[in-house]
Amino acid sequence: MRILRKILLWLVGIIVGLVALAYITGNDHLVRGVRYTYLIGRSSPEIDDRDFFPYTAIPVAKPQPWPQGSRYGKLQLKPEQEKELQDLYSVGFAVFQHDSLIFEQYWNGWDADSVSNSFSVAKSYISLLTGIAMKEGKIQSVFQPVGDFIPLYKEGCYAKINLYHLLTMSTGLDWSESGANPFSDNAMGYYGTNVRELSLNQPCREEPGKSFDYISGSTQIMAEVLEAAYDRPLDELVRDKVWGPLGCEHEAYWGKDTEDGDFKAFCCLYATARDFGRIGQLYLDSGMWNGQQIIDREFWKASITPAAIDDRGAPNARYGYFWWLAQQDGQPIWYCRGFHGEYVVVLPDEDLVFVRTGMKREEVNDAGHPKDVFQWIAIARELAGR
Repeated sequence: MRILRKILLWLVGIIVGLVALAYITGNDHLVRGVRYTYLIGRSSPEIDDRDFFPYTAIPVAKPQPWPQGSRYGKLQLKPEQEKELQDLYSVGFAVFQHDSLIFEQYWNGWDADSVSNSFSVAKSYISLLTGIAMKEGKIQSVFQPVGDFIPLYKEGCYAKINLYHLLTMSTGLDWSESGANPFSDNAMGYYGTNVRELSLNQPCREEPGKSFDYISGSTQIMAEVLEAAYDRPLDELVRDKVWGPLGCEHEAYWGKDTEDGDFKAFCCLYATARDFGRIGQLYLDSGMWNGQQIIDREFWKASITPAAIDDRGAPNARYGYFWWLAQQDGQPIWYCRGFHGEYVVVLPDEDLVFVRTGMKREEVNDAGHPKDVFQWIAIARELAGR
C-alpha cells in the first residue's frame, strides 16, 4: 500500500510539474488541449467540440427555408457512394441545384438541425464580410494598409502589409500552420486564451505580396480589421450582415478564446449543413441573394479569381480571397474547406452547390486540393443528374 501511495504521489507530482511548466513557458494552451483531446479519447479538434469553449450564439432573424426541388426525397446514394462518404466519417451531405435543396443525408446521429464546426470554412465568411464592408464604405480598398485599422501595423515590417495580403495569404508573417503539432500557432490559437495577441505579434519572415503561404493568422487579423472598421464585435457583424440577410434557419455559434475575449475567426463557426449552403448559393449568384446585391460584383469576381502571387514556384492558380479555386473537365470550382473535410463547393456551370461535413479528409493532390473533394463533386453531380 505504501509503495502504491508513493507511486500515485509521484505521478501527481509529475502532472503538477508539467502543468506548471506549461504555464511558465507560455504553453498553457497545452493543458486545455490535452483535456479536450487525449483525456477524452481524441487526438485532435473535432466538429462537435463547441461546448468545450466559450462561444456566442448568432440568432435567427427572418428564416427563409430552402425551397425543395421536385426530386427532393426521391434521390438516393448508390451503395458505393454511401460507403465512400462513410469511410471518411461523413456526418452530412446536402446538395442544392437551381436555388433549391434536392438532396440531404446524415449519419452517426447527425441530422438537419445538427451544428458542425466549420474549421477553416469560416475564413470564407470573413471574405464575405470584407466585401460587405467595402460595399458599405467601411473599407475603401483591398490595398488599404492594415495599419489604418490596427495601430501596431503602422510600424516596422508590419507597415508594408495591406488587406490584399491578408485576403490572399501572402502576408509574409511567420505563423506555424499545423493541425497536428501541439506547439504550433494553430494549436495555440485554438486552445489558447489570447488569439488576438498571438495573430498580431507574429514575426515577419519575408516581404508581403510575393508568395502564397496559407496561415490562419491572416484571417484572424482580417477579422480584427473588420471589428475595428465597424467598432462592433464579429458575432454582431455576422448576425446583421450575413445570418439575417441570407435567411439562415438555425441559430449558429462562434467560438471564443475566453468568455470576455476574442472570437476565433480563423475557425469555429458552428452551423448546419443547410445554412452553410447559403454562402455557396450567394457566390453562385454573383454575390446576390433574393435580388439584393450583398457584395459588389467587382469584389465577388476578385475573390474567386486566382490572386496574382506565386505558389510553390509557379503562378498561383488555387486561391482567391479566402476561397479555394480548382478546375475539373475545364469547368471552374470554387470552394471553402475545413480541417476535417468540411466543404462548401460551388459548381457555377451546373448551377450546383453542395455541403459536406465530416470528421476526416484525404491528403492533397499535386495541385494542392484534397483528393476527397473530387469524390464528393462526382457524387453531387450524379445526384443532380449531370
